[in-house]
Amino acid sequence: MREIISISAIILAFFYFLAFGSAIFMALEDQMHWVLAAFAMTWIIILRLWPLLPILAVVGAVNVWGWQWYEGIALGLPVSIYVVSYYWTRIFDYFRRPAQKQGV
Repeated sequence: MREIISISAIILAFFYFLAFGSAIFMALEDQMHWVLAAFAMTWIIILRLWPLLPILAVVGAVNVWGWQWYEGIALGLPVSIYVVSYYWTRIFDYFRRPAQKQGV
């Protein structure tokens, strides 16, 4: 039974991220050529501009697919929770870091 639940969760996550990535790409493609959209998506990932991903997913779902605003937010919410927790941890780890000694 645990194997069925694990496989189902993997399949569900695959389809979620397929929809999430498609919404991002279609939001970018709606504003520019598909080649430029592919470059923009690549540079968003390379430069680690993670907060743009849920925003673009919501824009793609609402403006391109014609979803309601709350459905678009539901699509972007799981990734935005991850992004907020990532930056929350990074910021507070920076503030809690002990002061480094100056000199040798």
